[in-house]
Amino acid sequence: MTCFGTLSRYGEKQGLAVTILSGDRDTFQLATDNVTIRIPHTKGGKTETDEYNRESIIEKYGLEPKQLIDVKGLQGDTSDNIPGVPGIGEKTALSLIQKFGSIENLYEKVEKQEAELKGKQKENIENNKELAFLSKTLGTINLEVPIRRYFRRF
Repeated sequence: MTCFGTLSRYGEKQGLAVTILSGDRDTFQLATDNVTIRIPHTKGGKTETDEYNRESIIEKYGLEPKQLIDVKGLQGDTSDNIPGVPGIGEKTALSLIQKFGSIENLYEKVEKQEAELKGKQKENIENNKELAFLSKTLGTINLEVPIRRYFRRF
């Protein structure tokens, strides 16, 4: 997955229109105006693909593609062994990042007691700050893998 990020940014810097074909929605964080993500799915026994770019990610989630990393940091992802914050699912994570913009801003507001969180949600967020930041790090696709030693043309 990491090479997807590095190679997509490299292609974009070269002025190419980049397409990533992957079944993993984690690649959504790589979408830009010049990087398109194609997600295959089967419908009626036939494989089709859905296309996502920066604009369609914003339309679908109300967030910039890079903000989906923060969503993953809060909700986690069991398939990738990313813990997230206990009790925070996709809808809540999306809502919190739409409201606060990032995990950093969320915790800044929590520390200033300006976050307006309640009950168990507030408790889980307050008690799992380190886990949220670890999960964000684990969910971030590296865009700077040192590939020059593997590919002479780079």
